[in-house]
Amino acid sequence: MVVWNVELTSRQAQYHWTYMFAPPRFAAFITWMQGWITVFAWQATATSVVYLTATQIQGLTILSHASYIPQRWHGTLLMWAVVAVLFSVNVWAVRLLPLLEMVGGACHIVFFIILLVTLVTLAPHSSSEFVFTDFVNGGGWSSDGVSWCIGLLTVVYCFVGFDGTLHLAEEIKDSARTVPRVIILTIVINGILAFAFLIALLFCIGDISEVLSTATGYPIIAIFEVATGSKAAATAMECGLIIIAFASGFALLASVSRLTFAFARDGGMPFSAFFAHVDPHYHVPIRSISLVSIVIVLLSLINIGSSIALNAILSLSTLALYISYLIPITLLVLKRLRGEKVTFGPFSLGKFGLWINIYALVFGVFIVIFLPFPVATPVNVTTMNYAGPVFLGLVLLALVDWVVRGRHYYAGPTREENVGLEQTDDEPDVAMRDEHTKQG
Repeated sequence: MVVWNVELTSRQAQYHWTYMFAPPRFAAFITWMQGWITVFAWQATATSVVYLTATQIQGLTILSHASYIPQRWHGTLLMWAVVAVLFSVNVWAVRLLPLLEMVGGACHIVFFIILLVTLVTLAPHSSSEFVFTDFVNGGGWSSDGVSWCIGLLTVVYCFVGFDGTLHLAEEIKDSARTVPRVIILTIVINGILAFAFLIALLFCIGDISEVLSTATGYPIIAIFEVATGSKAAATAMECGLIIIAFASGFALLASVSRLTFAFARDGGMPFSAFFAHVDPHYHVPIRSISLVSIVIVLLSLINIGSSIALNAILSLSTLALYISYLIPITLLVLKRLRGEKVTFGPFSLGKFGLWINIYALVFGVFIVIFLPFPVATPVNVTTMNYAGPVFLGLVLLALVDWVVRGRHYYAGPTREENVGLEQTDDEPDVAMRDEHTKQG
């Protein structure tokens, strides 16, 4: 759902495009809100990935040691360890990032083949009717249609985050062509792999209630154990997923820190001048990397008191990211339907662009309606979906900050050259903000 048929010049793609497409009179305010939503959504996403990586490690400990009694603070300490590794690589071994990502990509394919072959070969198989025709309404909803729509929430989570590549656009050569191609190939390749793996899991899932009630907290671990009949083999298979999680975590922290850096550079963050700093020695925004890492550490403390409270905050990621996509797409569709001029970059969707944007808009609105729904009924503290209340709290916080700070000086995004990071060969659109202001 990312709009990629315009010039890529910013680390905050949605935020940048929102400013370009918004009516000049309201562009600064809409972009300010967009920036807050995007930054917080990605912060929640980074925290959720760290949380999932850490608790998967804890899940393997539960699997391997029957005497181990898991505690929430154990998961918090594991989150700190994961953050420490991600931070260290992003600051002191940043030159290894391309290599680590390439290795992670290779492992993604290799482990897919290994896990798929192992499951298909060793696991007991369900019937084709169970996989393709049976309907399981596990949420207690009276309507199977509503249950199906809510079941999409897990699926649509896989369709967020593709804009992460865009946050590194200023550090990518020929980004206006390279980035959209990467996004398209990522969706195509991973879509095919994910569908194949999903079918394999459904054939090999066994007893659903038993898998969902696993003490490890992760049904996939239970599926691996049932398939292989060995805790050691299940541990080895799950370690493959954890390795991929770490590989994606390196890139994720880099992406979110660049996003934070860009918003601070434009004056959107509190203490913007401090966080819009690039270390002259390491040539990376260490303060922004540190901010993202510290926020993850602070949020992990919530897990000690209540994992439900932490998940309430993490639930923000999908809803906020989809809304961050919908804002520029809506503005672009309105602009095109009104016949206003849109300047396209070297990569364009051509005559299909408008129809793809409209489809993305309809699909996004449909998903956003169901994202705040509870996953099961009756609704209680455990089953409640806190995405909606948390998002409204974020919007209120952004509005207060706009009244206090933003409206006095914020004029929209800009792009400064020679900020200390590696620049691309693209021509910067440094006149965009001034021209937009004149139009207003």
